[in-house]
Amino acid sequence: MGSVPIRIEESEGSSFLWLAPFAPPKGWTGVPRGGMCLCAFLFVRSGGKILLGRYADHPAWEQLCGMDAGRVKANARGWTLPASHLKFGEDPRDTARRIGEEILTLDKGLVYSEPYVKTFFYEPAIAPEEKHFDVLFLFDVSVEAGVKIRKPLWYEALEWFDIGAVQSEQFARQHEDVVETWLKKGAEVMNR
Repeated sequence: MGSVPIRIEESEGSSFLWLAPFAPPKGWTGVPRGGMCLCAFLFVRSGGKILLGRYADHPAWEQLCGMDAGRVKANARGWTLPASHLKFGEDPRDTARRIGEEILTLDKGLVYSEPYVKTFFYEPAIAPEEKHFDVLFLFDVSVEAGVKIRKPLWYEALEWFDIGAVQSEQFARQHEDVVETWLKKGAEVMNR
């Protein structure tokens, strides 16, 4: 099976995101060549600051969020938002709770927001001339100011930041784009 839309006529426009060996004529019989990700991001807020982390070289990352050792090492120097790819069949709300409780080891029972959904469509460095499609689910959760968050072994560091003061080049994994989207969403809500 190929990774291109099946029987797409140029005059008919684009395909639909139906991925299956039995996809209809405007669907996909395989994953698009540039790839596709479904990810949840958790904006942990406390006293006007956001929690960011730097990855430690630790094997738990593959089990926690699907990142292999090479990707962890390539992104270990920058700051990242707590995030994970969705597991097959997992509701994004459950992914957000998993990020909080399993990746960050936050207390159970915190109240998570409903997701804000954003998509990115771009040419990834790993697949030149192809397009990658990201579907992102952005969640907020608040913890009381002054609450100490224990740093799990799989993080080199977990620190609170005034998110507007963090420079783009300080982020890893293109998380600066996710932060920018989240900040714009907040500004839109405030301007209503």
